[in-house]
Amino acid sequence: MKTNLFILKFLLMTFLMLNVVSCESKKSDNPLLDTQWNGLAKSPQETEIILKFSKDKFDVLQGEKIIETMNYTLNNGDINIEKKSGGTPCNVGTKGKYNYEIIGENLVMTPVSDDCADRIKSFQGIVYKKIEIKK
Repeated sequence: MKTNLFILKFLLMTFLMLNVVSCESKKSDNPLLDTQWNGLAKSPQETEIILKFSKDKFDVLQGEKIIETMNYTLNNGDINIEKKSGGTPCNVGTKGKYNYEIIGENLVMTPVSDDCADRIKSFQGIVYKKIEIKK
């Protein structure tokens, strides 16, 4: 009886530990999830914007106003983006691919390819600073 109880406790603890590890690895799969970044975009003059990331999209805000929304996926240090809506010169559906790197509290995106030249000008060479989100 003690052996069965021991095995049951062992299996329960193992299950709980695997569940915790699984949850933690899912968080780290997307380092941009639920983050916000502030930077000066060049569109055509420098304009302060915020990139606000959620699970599979990010909004580009100017002040409190969303000026563009894009879907994104991450893959081996690349961020693939597709415009969903907004008033910038890029057409809806326009895709781009950027290398992204988080260095401390900074986000840098370097263009790999993009069907919208204006977006390249807007993102290239900008260091975005992480904004702490108050909960």
